[in-house]
Amino acid sequence: MKLASIRSEYNGESIEALPADPHIGAEIWLEHALKVEAEATAFSLATADSAGRLSVRVVLAKAIDARGVTFYTNGNSLKGLQLESQPVAAGVFFWPRQHRQIRFEGRTTRVTDAEADEYFASRPHASQVAAAVSNQSSELAHYTELQARFEKALADFAGLPVPRPPHWGGYTIAFERVEFWQGQPSRLHQRILFERQKDGSYKRSWLEP
Repeated sequence: MKLASIRSEYNGESIEALPADPHIGAEIWLEHALKVEAEATAFSLATADSAGRLSVRVVLAKAIDARGVTFYTNGNSLKGLQLESQPVAAGVFFWPRQHRQIRFEGRTTRVTDAEADEYFASRPHASQVAAAVSNQSSELAHYTELQARFEKALADFAGLPVPRPPHWGGYTIAFERVEFWQGQPSRLHQRILFERQKDGSYKRSWLEP
């Protein structure tokens, strides 16, 4: 399949007026994306094992603040195990309708048990049950096996609160490097990079497209 002839034209607003703090800029862009994008909170998450082998998947952000981007997962999953051994990650939000991306990299930390409990309790009951019965990333003989386990757990927890599994929690990716990308005509895209300094401030740089 040849794809060379497939191309889109970009025409975005200037990003020169981005705030000095990248998490504020990220919140503003996400607010705009929530109005026009189908899955605005989805981002690609890249992790690595101790041998440097990379893995990438799409997850959903559940918070953006001064700490960085927070998401939740099963700690026994591939990404959870990789983050425990190599607590660094990279991610990218891509919002095609606005021709925008935000790339970010940084160290990862686990959220507190209180934060994980609060978010887990906010999930729909069936989603809580699914998290409790899934051995994420483990091999499965057949999908029907998981369905049966889920249906049994639904019956067992009918009308009852579902406790958060101890291995289920959240991770926050620190905003150590954050790049805002805005598509522009003639491929003269605008890119601004924020790099966190030792004093907590950010160095801001324009990058060539």
